Amino acid sequence: MNYSTLVTNIKNFMEDDSTELDASINEIINQAEDMIFQRLPSLPCFRASETGTLVVGTSDYVIPTARMIRQVSVTSSNNVIYLDHRIDSYLRDYWPNAATTATPEIYSTKTAAPAGITITLAPTPSATLSYQADYIAPETGLSSSNATSWVGNNAEAVLLAAALYETSAFLKASETLSLYKAQFDEAIALFQQEMGRNYSAEYNGGI
Repeated sequence: MNYSTLVTNIKNFMEDDSTELDASINEIINQAEDMIFQRLPSLPCFRASETGTLVVGTSDYVIPTARMIRQVSVTSSNNVIYLDHRIDSYLRDYWPNAATTATPEIYSTKTAAPAGITITLAPTPSATLSYQADYIAPETGLSSSNATSWVGNNAEAVLLAAALYETSAFLKASETLSLYKAQFDEAIALFQQEMGRNYSAEYNGGI
């Protein structure tokens, strides 16, 4: 379901062509997409990676656009080493002197800001190793300048139900609010089943 089709469906389902709805429909779609992200953060379209090179003596690194960090790894002598995730206090207790350097073994999530999530590594890097941070972030949403999305192409029922639910709330249409909320919950449950099947292996699962 592309952007123009979704807009048309929202107006047709809600039987509303008002200028107020027109003016707010992009925000309604944004809210619907964000609700889908919060319910289904493990969708493949929300997965991304940031790569770079560690700086000797620097322990903090910003991962742009990230909403949640999945895992962090460094590469040493062609070997990929996954770092353990720990809370800040554990990291500081484990490596109290940030001026002392070695190969990183753990990381913590330090802060979150519009620029991204800052992670802290410990030990503080002693070499310019390559690193990769795998993270989760919303995909580029539907708009007049972005006609298609993974969710729109692969989860049409989820997207439409979410948009109609958000539209009902915007229009204060109590008679359809509970209806589309129920449809959204059902669409989410069915898609979770589909994604569970997608992430399972027939060989291991005996399916």
